[in-house]
Amino acid sequence: MNGVWDTFEARLGRLMFAIAWVALGVESLVYGIPVMRLEAWDKTWPGYSTVGYITGVIVILAGIGLMWAERAKLSASILAIIAFLWTAGLHLTRLVPTIVHPQYWEGFAECFAVFGAAWVLVSIMPPRLITNMWDRILDNGIPIGRIFFGIALVIFGAMHFIYLNFTASFIPPWFPHRELLAEITGLAHIAAGLAILSGVLAQLGATLAGIMYLSWFFVLHIPRVIATPHDPFEWNGAFVALMLSGAAFIVAATFIKSADGEPK
Repeated sequence: MNGVWDTFEARLGRLMFAIAWVALGVESLVYGIPVMRLEAWDKTWPGYSTVGYITGVIVILAGIGLMWAERAKLSASILAIIAFLWTAGLHLTRLVPTIVHPQYWEGFAECFAVFGAAWVLVSIMPPRLITNMWDRILDNGIPIGRIFFGIALVIFGAMHFIYLNFTASFIPPWFPHRELLAEITGLAHIAAGLAILSGVLAQLGATLAGIMYLSWFFVLHIPRVIATPHDPFEWNGAFVALMLSGAAFIVAATFIKSADGEPK
């Protein structure tokens, strides 16, 4: 896996991942709110705006650090830890008491996917030194991060069917058969997730997921941002789509094989 970080897929994914983190951080600073959708800090909890300003600065700096290979491993480590804390400390605590109800699954899956991809990115970025237990934990990001990302895609697919009408409402009205398209993209999520989890056509599945999210960024989200430029929810949706696209490309890069058939 020594050459994975320098592949086109990994470099593109890292750049998109970085831009999205910076954008989410800027949004937090502009509106004085925790990172929308990922940092599920309730408005009734103390320090709502303060938390937003602090985490906004942190993710901006870490996102900028991702853009340079020399700083990417440390920056990705910071983002992976933050995403883990959000997933375990904020999303799971809301999800577990209402686990049979679907309303919190989407947010959990988004944060879970971001955590998995960030951990993968930590593992593939140089230097890859196994000198202590912490290094061993970081180095496990490739197999475990893939699993997390694959599970998240399956959850996304299931949510498309559970909230079919809501999903279809996001598709521009000039698309024919919007509910059918929502079902197709739901199946695409599930297929890509199962491909990553099974290792069968995994690179293709992850790459197509990245392309799908990138197409949504331009076709679905950018027009909504242009139509309502003062709505932070629409900006956030665009940033998260870009982040998930980058995450998918990062995961796809780990399945690339060299000319001799071995992982890079």
